[in-house]
Amino acid sequence: MFDTLHSELELIERALGTLLLVSEHGPIGIRRLSRITEREHHEIRAALKLLEEEGYVESTPDGATITPEVQTFLAGLDDDIDDMTARIDALPTRSTVPTRAER
Repeated sequence: MFDTLHSELELIERALGTLLLVSEHGPIGIRRLSRITEREHHEIRAALKLLEEEGYVESTPDGATITPEVQTFLAGLDDDIDDMTARIDALPTRSTVPTRAER
């Protein structure tokens, strides 16, 4: 269960970093993104594919560019992260779950 969560979080981190770089430097190609991020081409390609499927990036002959939806997404990103952080912080831990003897 947590291996999947870690993998998903890594994918989100990679995609978000890629999105911010495309926003700042776009249009930008896979090779340049790979150089800047020091990530493998296939990792960048996967991140761009995810971002394209979500409607945040589009492919052009000059490289990846952002779509107008990115501004709305980025405007709400901090609140979304705060909400997720609060949910994670509220998860029960061993110290918050009463043992059989404490019940």
